[in-house]
Amino acid sequence: MPTAAKLVAALCFGFLAWVVCIVLEGVMPDSQRVGYLYPVSILLAAICGWFVSGAAARARFAEAAATGMRTAVTAALVVLVAFAVGTMWDTAMRGRYRGPMDAVLDIVHRFLEFGGMMISVPVIATLLIGGAVAGMVTESAGRRWR
Repeated sequence: MPTAAKLVAALCFGFLAWVVCIVLEGVMPDSQRVGYLYPVSILLAAICGWFVSGAAARARFAEAAATGMRTAVTAALVVLVAFAVGTMWDTAMRGRYRGPMDAVLDIVHRFLEFGGMMISVPVIATLLIGGAVAGMVTESAGRRWR
């Protein structure tokens, strides 16, 4: 059922994904294409915000901040999986794999490759601090508009 907390969570985590994409673009190699990074990240983070943070029952702002950080990390992992599968699909459609197991193993390889790009202090700090703030804003909206 739609609630104000779920809507605010979707908007906050979508905005956080946009900010993280900007920070991530600054630490990525110049040869790396951005492609669909922004729209896919924003959409998946908004969905995670709606279902993870917006639906969580909290009693204090500290719990809300922890839920927000959990949601931000969940969204980052979902986005990494989506891009790993998408990259594998593009490669598979070009006929570059010898068999289905090569494609499945390439998903893991791409996940680790893309995750390695995210491991930097600015990206992780933005993700965790922004997640905590988004979780507290979601909790505030849930208290205000019941």
